[in-house]
Amino acid sequence: MKRLIIILSALLLTGCGSSIGITSSTAQPADTAPAASAYEQEAAAATTTAATTTSASKEVSPKLLTSKEDIALTETGEGSYTFTYNGEQFTAIYTPDNWKIIDSYRIRSKADITLICEALTDICPIHTSDYTDYRTPEDLAYEWEQHNIAYDLLPDSSEWKAHTKDVDLNPEDQGKSFIDMASDRLK
Repeated sequence: MKRLIIILSALLLTGCGSSIGITSSTAQPADTAPAASAYEQEAAAATTTAATTTSASKEVSPKLLTSKEDIALTETGEGSYTFTYNGEQFTAIYTPDNWKIIDSYRIRSKADITLICEALTDICPIHTSDYTDYRTPEDLAYEWEQHNIAYDLLPDSSEWKAHTKDVDLNPEDQGKSFIDMASDRLK
């Protein structure tokens, strides 16, 4: 848990956060920043690999789907579905107001993620965070992408990595960045 906070803090302090869309109003210019401790320097070094990975994951993945029907979404049991993407089978599990996509980190094209979310919400929509309406496929795709970013940033040795490989699309995480979601879970 501490390592996650340190890594995320190091990303912000070293400027790596800007490569993934994170900004911080508390970051100081390099010439006025206090000297980092050895532990902070180690964490910053660890983020170099994560930042490189994230930059690579930000490359536009090719769109493989032309319509939501391309995934051949099929019910396999009560609340359990399978779909095909890029020749691989994926599992989506619905529980009230939650779609869980197993191994979601393996799907990277925003356009394709949005089509998959559209197919899922055609079956069972997900409420907005205030429960007054339903989330859009684009909104759900944003949450999925935030999970993918977190997955890329976390080291393989992190216990949190296993929690980010599958996305849970739910009302509570609407509009939240991966930093917001991590902060919520650390409270």
